Amino acid sequence: MDRAEFVEWVLKNAARVTEYSNGGDGSNGKCDCIGLVIGAWRLSGNKWPWVHGSNYAARYLTENLQADSALHFGDLVYKARPPGDPKYDLPDRYDDDPDMNDYYHVGVVTREDPLEITHCTSVPGGIKTDSKRGAWKYSGTFKKLTEGGGEPMDIMTVTSANGKPVNLRKSFSKAAAVIAQMPVGSTVEVLSYPDSEWARVRYNDKEGYCMREFLTTQGGIREEIDEIIKKLEELKERIT
Repeated sequence: MDRAEFVEWVLKNAARVTEYSNGGDGSNGKCDCIGLVIGAWRLSGNKWPWVHGSNYAARYLTENLQADSALHFGDLVYKARPPGDPKYDLPDRYDDDPDMNDYYHVGVVTREDPLEITHCTSVPGGIKTDSKRGAWKYSGTFKKLTEGGGEPMDIMTVTSANGKPVNLRKSFSKAAAVIAQMPVGSTVEVLSYPDSEWARVRYNDKEGYCMREFLTTQGGIREEIDEIIKKLEELKERIT
């Protein structure tokens, strides 16, 4: 699973959440912060054999965890308390760990520009989206992700009623940064459909999102080829 797929599953899991609850993963509407990630991972068909805890995820499932580093689409982000903080509550299992921070809350960068950090917390509905970094001091990459790739679900053609190029965006939002412009007639590989409006596609080795209304299937061409092959086979049978 790459970053884009991961964010899709996180948002799909967030859509199931109705309230914050310790130990929840979103499957019954109840969820906690790391549960948002766990539920997304499970929704995608994977198992979660690890500890249910943000401190565990920060130490053992987050790569290149750093303070104040640039935030990237799909990053895990953490709020942490140092030893001595009045609310410090690091679980006993980490008493011998060299990192003594208490990573008490985790979220996911679901949009890079403008910034959106989606997390499950004790607010009505259980899900909150932050547009500022604030106390999200630490960030890194979920170790189980890959960078790009994936087999296409379909091959489609870019279309546009006005003939203008179609924007390929960083995430599935009209406000997301434009990665490239795809001329009408361009061929793209569809990697997934995050919702009813958007498709994640690969165009000239770049992966991003475009609105599904600007894509048309090449199925008609394939059907014509299949029909020609069928007629040739019938003709061959008559000759023999």
